[in-house]
Amino acid sequence: MKGRLSMIGLLILQVIAVILYPPSFFRQAPQAAVLPPALLILLLLALAGMNSGVLTPIAGRVSLVFVQGLNVVMRLMTIPPNLRASEGGNWPFLILSVISIILSWLTIVWMERRHPRTLLLRRTESD
Repeated sequence: MKGRLSMIGLLILQVIAVILYPPSFFRQAPQAAVLPPALLILLLLALAGMNSGVLTPIAGRVSLVFVQGLNVVMRLMTIPPNLRASEGGNWPFLILSVISIILSWLTIVWMERRHPRTLLLRRTESD
C-alpha cells in the first residue's frame, strides 16, 4: 500500500511539473498553450501503456523519463526569451520554471532508482 501511495504522489508531481506555467506566459505567447496539454497527453499515454501491458515496465519508465526530460529542455529553452521580453524580467515565469525543472529532475531521479515494476499502478503476478 505504501508503494502505491508513493507512486500516486510521484504521478501528481509529474503532472504538476508539466502544467506549471503562469497565466501571463500564455498571454505573451498563445501558441505555447499547446505545450502543457501535449506533455500531459504523452504522460498519460505512457502510464496507460504501462498499466495495460502494451509497454513493458522498462519501456514505460523510459517514456515517463522522456516526457520529464522534454519538459526540462523546453523550460530551459523558454527561459532566456521570456526574461528578455519584459522590462525587469519575468520573475513569476522564472520561479515557476525553476520549480518545474526541479520537480521534473526529482521525478526522473526517483524513477531511475526504482525497479520498473514499482512504477505500475496495477497489480502484477509477483505482488
